[in-house]
Amino acid sequence: MISIPCHCGQTIETNLETEVDLSADPGLYREIIEGSFMSFSCPKCGNEIKTEIALRLTDKNNGIDLQFLPELERINYLSGRIKVKADRLAIGYKELVEKMLIYGEKLDDRIIEIIKFQLLEKSENKDITIFLNHVDSNKLIFHIHGLKPDRLGVSQIPRRVYDKINGSLMQLLNDKNIKLFTKPPYISVNRIFLEE
Repeated sequence: MISIPCHCGQTIETNLETEVDLSADPGLYREIIEGSFMSFSCPKCGNEIKTEIALRLTDKNNGIDLQFLPELERINYLSGRIKVKADRLAIGYKELVEKMLIYGEKLDDRIIEIIKFQLLEKSENKDITIFLNHVDSNKLIFHIHGLKPDRLGVSQIPRRVYDKINGSLMQLLNDKNIKLFTKPPYISVNRIFLEE
């Protein structure tokens, strides 16, 4: 049980725990992806409160052991002040959504991050962030934030690109640049691009 303060002064008592078993409530995957997870309505003023708290999400049936940290904890993690014991880490809600999509589609997060790295290398704007947004049988759809103010870029990567990287993954993981963002638990290009 976690208490969340509202701007109106009301404290909301939630049923949210710091340890979340996704296998006990498979609907949580959808809640996370749709953005309603960790959102609560204040009974006093009616405001919708979106919170981010550190959580550990597990699903033994699907081999998931994921630590979630709020975006505000990014610097603390990258500077070594926060230790993570989970297999994987997501920092900020967008990364959490992306990990749930990756797990749901049975993709390899290392390959997704290599594709994002390649997209970032092609971009002249280094202040962008890229997130996997949708997967279908033929393509992976990435949303690119920061290309232009108030505009969202979209990149559709053919599924064969994923398959090609998968075929040479072990070789790629030995590349010194790729090693920088594929070391567990925090497998993310944000590890290097946001640090810079």
